[in-house]
Amino acid sequence: MNARLQGLPPVIGRETRVLILGSFPGAASLAARQYYAHPRNAFWPLLGALWGMDLPGMAYADRLQELQRRGLGLWDVYA
Repeated sequence: MNARLQGLPPVIGRETRVLILGSFPGAASLAARQYYAHPRNAFWPLLGALWGMDLPGMAYADRLQELQRRGLGLWDVYA
């Protein structure tokens, strides 16, 4: 029998104003335990371009901190 997959916890802070909802995380994200972890996913590069930052070059914890600093949160809607 296949094990039931479990999504990632929400990334939400006290200052969250906008919650970005995605579908269930893919295999690369689940394996890394990070949202948008697949190297071809454009999420981090696009946000980095909008904000003038190298988000893909930052540690994941620092990316999440930057999201929260700007009032953004992440979660998958499948949960």
